[in-house]
Amino acid sequence: MGYAAKVIALDDVRASQQRQALRQQLHERFDQWLDALELQLPEAELTLNQVSETIGGWRQPLTASVAQTIVAHRHPEEQRRTPLHCATCERLLKARPTVLRTVETLVGAIELERPYFSCRHCQCGRYPLDEVVGLSTGRRQLDVQQAAVDLATELP
Repeated sequence: MGYAAKVIALDDVRASQQRQALRQQLHERFDQWLDALELQLPEAELTLNQVSETIGGWRQPLTASVAQTIVAHRHPEEQRRTPLHCATCERLLKARPTVLRTVETLVGAIELERPYFSCRHCQCGRYPLDEVVGLSTGRRQLDVQQAAVDLATELP
């Protein structure tokens, strides 16, 4: 009776652990959302309309926290980055203190905490996380801008 050995690749194990960690973080966010939602629901009998309105009012905080968690999970190296080479003069730059930025997306307001890099020699500054996730310069991100354009072109 032969036994087939299964080869486990280290990359597969790491990927599985990362997926599990993300799922755990998302479950924690959902639990926090549920706790907040429960406080908003009255104890009395509820109509479907009341339930729908309450959940609708709390939908964006949930979807925004999910998006924020996914970005943080997918780009931890950019949030913890300490050295960076200047894109202009190639000098090695040290991270300045992290800066909080809130951006508006279709799924809600997302807060991103990221390090800033500034070159004193050539006066260039960079937020590598902003570049990696493709943030636009304004508060409203491209998905919101595109939705506004789509709406404007549909209206007479």
